[in-house]
Amino acid sequence: MNYTINELQDKIKAIANLPTLPHVASKLTQIVNLPTTSTNTIAALVAQDISLSAKVLRLANSAFYGVPKTINTLNSAVIVLGFKLVQTMILSLTVYDMFGGDDGGNETAFDRDAFWDHSLKCAAFSRLLAHKRRRNLAIDPESAFCAGLLHDVGKVVMEQYLAADFNKALRHADANGVSIFEAEKSVLGYTHCDVASWLIGSWSLPDEIEQPLVYHHEPEEAATCADAVMTCHIADILSKIDEGEAPEGMIADLEQKVATLGLSVRDLTDVMEEIPGEMERASLFISG
Repeated sequence: MNYTINELQDKIKAIANLPTLPHVASKLTQIVNLPTTSTNTIAALVAQDISLSAKVLRLANSAFYGVPKTINTLNSAVIVLGFKLVQTMILSLTVYDMFGGDDGGNETAFDRDAFWDHSLKCAAFSRLLAHKRRRNLAIDPESAFCAGLLHDVGKVVMEQYLAADFNKALRHADANGVSIFEAEKSVLGYTHCDVASWLIGSWSLPDEIEQPLVYHHEPEEAATCADAVMTCHIADILSKIDEGEAPEGMIADLEQKVATLGLSVRDLTDVMEEIPGEMERASLFISG
């Protein structure tokens, strides 16, 4: 069936255990830009979660960030990496921990491992594109990475909480050779982007992360952060090209889209060449 917006919002609200952003990530989002927030404040907040603290230190000392000296404490991590980078790192780690496990026994045709592989690749492409884009106008590479990693989070929410609907969309996509997004619109009247919008509505995410989650399939609809949304959109396409799953229609106007970011075909070639190394470094985000 196709739901009205009010019917779907009621459907989402009826899911009693729809996840909220855990305390550390939620509080960090609230305080990170306050003038009174200090290094000690952020380090003490992160220290409340022992597992998260260990992951932050492991990542801070990894090749992904290329810090030239060993970081032994959370205070040092915050000082060396900066508030913004620590925030996006923790948000990425937290949401992956929320949805990165098995499917909870739901019987769908959805491959969660392949999903996270694609999400990580989109994140890596987003980060590389943002580094290229900084020549002209800054897009924070770590925010771009976070948005890329989480861009399809609505799909895992649908698999976990709206499995019957999601199965209908998956079957329609497979039978008709269309994208899951197009199948969702056709069969359900709502999409994983709508679900992501409702999920993160109370999370108070920065616009440069929130907007790509909602508009990465329709970047022209984004009212703000157009460059961040287009970066995620292009990264999603490049990921599908790299995976051999991009239809011709998706590739046709890629050069024109890239030009809106002030990038060239040569930049795309560079990014495609750099992605294996970036993926190897980025894999730390979804390793144990």
